[in-house]
Amino acid sequence: MEPLYKQVHGKKDLYVSALVDMYAKCGRVRDARMIFEAMPSRNVVSWNAMIGGYAMHGEAENAVRLFRSMQSSKEKPDLVTFTCVLGACSQAGWTEEGRSYFNEMQHKHGISPRMEHYSCMVTLLGRAGKLDDAYDIINQMPFEPDGCIWGSLLGSCRVHGNVVLAEVAAENLFQLEPENAGNYVLLSNIYASKKMWDGVNRLRDMMKTVGLKKEKGCSWIEIKNKVHMLLAGDSSNPMMAAITEKQ
Repeated sequence: MEPLYKQVHGKKDLYVSALVDMYAKCGRVRDARMIFEAMPSRNVVSWNAMIGGYAMHGEAENAVRLFRSMQSSKEKPDLVTFTCVLGACSQAGWTEEGRSYFNEMQHKHGISPRMEHYSCMVTLLGRAGKLDDAYDIINQMPFEPDGCIWGSLLGSCRVHGNVVLAEVAAENLFQLEPENAGNYVLLSNIYASKKMWDGVNRLRDMMKTVGLKKEKGCSWIEIKNKVHMLLAGDSSNPMMAAITEKQ
C-alpha cells in the first residue's frame, strides 16, 4: 500500500476529505491527520472530518485546537463544525467553553442552532449537574424538543437525583415515545433511589394501562444518557461490550 501522503497527491478535495473522514471514523486519527496535513488546500468538509474525528474518539483538546486553527484560515465553520466542537466540549465536561461556542455560532457566525446543537448543550450542562440551566436551554428552543433531548435530561436527573425535572422530562417522553418502556423504568428507578414507592407503584400501573411490561429476564441500563434494553442470555446486543466494560 502506498504511503498515506502519496494518496493525497493529485486527488480532488472531495476524495481526500473522504479519506480523512474514513481514517478518523475507524480510529486511525493519526493517519487521518497525516492526510489532512498533506492536503494542498482544505475545505470545510475536510476541516469538519478531522475535527469530528478528534471529537468522536475523545480527543477534545485536539478538536478544539484544530477548530481554532480553522478560524485562522479562510474557511468559515458551519453547522457540522459546531456540532463537532460542542460534542467535544460535552465529552470533556467543558461547560463554559461549550456555552461560549454555542453563543459564538449564533452571534459571531450568524448560524441558528439546530436540534443537534441544543442536544449537545443539554447533555453538557446535564452531565455537569447544571440541570436548571439545561432545562432553560430546552425552554429557549424555537422548536419542539425531541425525545433525544428529553432523554438526555432524564438521564442526567437520574445521575444527580433531581426528581422534579425528571418528572418533567419523563412526562414529555411519555407523550413522544409512548411505547418506550425504558423511560418508565428509568423514572421508576429514580423514584426507588429516593424511596418514593408511591411513584414506583404509580408507574407500574401506568405501564399496565398502556400495555407495557418489564418482562422476566429483561433489564434496562442507562449508558451515556440513553436507555438500552437487555434480555437475559442475549449476547447479540451491540452495546454488550460497552455494558460489560462498564461493570
